[in-house]
Amino acid sequence: MKSLEELHKDCHKIFRESFFEVPTDIDDDQVKYFGSSNACKIYDKLTEGDDTKQDCIGENFNQLIQRLDDNWFENYKPTSDLDYYFFNYFLLLYLFVERVDIIFEVINKDGKSKLFNDFQQHNFKTMRKINKWANFIKHPKEFLFTHWATYYFEGDPNIILTDGDVKIDTEFIFNHYHNEKQQRPVILENNKRVFVEVPNLETITTEFGKEMNLFFDFICCNQIVADFLKKKSTIESFYTTDETELENGTENGN
Repeated sequence: MKSLEELHKDCHKIFRESFFEVPTDIDDDQVKYFGSSNACKIYDKLTEGDDTKQDCIGENFNQLIQRLDDNWFENYKPTSDLDYYFFNYFLLLYLFVERVDIIFEVINKDGKSKLFNDFQQHNFKTMRKINKWANFIKHPKEFLFTHWATYYFEGDPNIILTDGDVKIDTEFIFNHYHNEKQQRPVILENNKRVFVEVPNLETITTEFGKEMNLFFDFICCNQIVADFLKKKSTIESFYTTDETELENGTENGN
């Protein structure tokens, strides 16, 4: 099994390759910043390449990507506390998922479009996993009454569960933390034999990247969706001509 530090580094590499055009002639450890992320495709689409316009959807997703790459992956050094690492990483990913859900709520008010519903349900399954695990983290229910649960990675050969042990895995999360109407996990009350199976984080990171890029393409390749969102997020003439010249380095003949 990889150490948490090794896993962190490998997930970082996956994240970078998912969201940036990574230079191939530079060692990964030497690269600090790649510039624009794939989220900037939304910005370009909704501003139509007009340097005087500003779009906040593309900017907001790009900011999340840049901060996760820099503040979490680049500057955070994991310790041996798997639960702390897992909770923080999934909550950071959840910030993306929540914003994706908001976009679908806006373009598909009250969930009336079966087309959009089916597209979201069939193509963003990893996001749903992240969402439900985040529910568990934020709203623990009876897990609050568990005594020192053991956290371990999915597939860890050193963990052998016996009769009477309770395993909290993704299936358990969907059964008890999907919504408030589900049966509460009372089996966790005053229990000292609870094991939390952390999903494979490399797989989660890989699939999350694929789904986010699909989401970006969904906006950029659907003119009706883009035009609808443009009315809510793009400001015409946000920059003056002088400001855009300065930003583009064209002032004074540069």
